[in-house]
Amino acid sequence: MMFPDTNKVKKALVSLALEESLLEIGGTKLLHDVFRILYERFQSYLPDCYDHPEYLGGIFAELDSGTSDVFLELLNEKLVEFSYQKPIGEFLVKISKIKCAVS
Repeated sequence: MMFPDTNKVKKALVSLALEESLLEIGGTKLLHDVFRILYERFQSYLPDCYDHPEYLGGIFAELDSGTSDVFLELLNEKLVEFSYQKPIGEFLVKISKIKCAVS
């Protein structure tokens, strides 16, 4: 029996949390704006933010700070139960540092 690559599963989980958080605060317009900014600035897609959370800093620079604060709060709520897993915990720490830099 083949087991899934745990890194891919964690990446998918974070991607889903990112997408859900964006949809909750700004609907499809915000989600598409983030997709556009990610591709234009970094030639990347939402799942790439798992390995490069600093890309979100580039996106937050184009959003108002209130939107980024709410987004980061929602994202943290969605992922906190998985933060005991080192890569997800590290992702959340890096995201919180971006929040401090953008605010």
